[in-house]
Amino acid sequence: MAAGADARAAGPLAMVGETFTHRARFTDDAIRAFATSVDDHNPLHHDVAAARAAGYRALIASGTQLGSIFMAMTATHFARPAHDGRRRLGLGLGFELKFRAPVYAGEDIDLRWTVTGVDWKESLAGWVTRLAGNARSPDRTLLEGTGTLLVRAPSGGAKR
Repeated sequence: MAAGADARAAGPLAMVGETFTHRARFTDDAIRAFATSVDDHNPLHHDVAAARAAGYRALIASGTQLGSIFMAMTATHFARPAHDGRRRLGLGLGFELKFRAPVYAGEDIDLRWTVTGVDWKESLAGWVTRLAGNARSPDRTLLEGTGTLLVRAPSGGAKR
């Protein structure tokens, strides 16, 4: 039996309903440092006075800061063993993010992903895994997103 057939016969490496979470909090310094690291010089991420003059109560995080943590959660989660102990790795195939509200320095942010679908893809020798998720502060939704990952067992040798 071919490796792809073995992997398919073993069953999905992700389960519909599988959920994972993370809590984040950004300080003023972390917001400034991240924005600088990605060459985002928008004063809303660097200057409290500019953020307040624009109608915000504090510095706001760059969308790329929250988005990168949100997407990275999927790689981290699928690098952990599956529910039955099998090793697995996830590779992002695509994400769609919708920013709903500003992320302020000093607030707790709860990020959550849930697996919504899993289908075998023979040409990729893995499980195409669809997810939906969001990021929330205590009083509002900050971000909503969907993602598609390829989840498969690690192989003994590089092929791609």
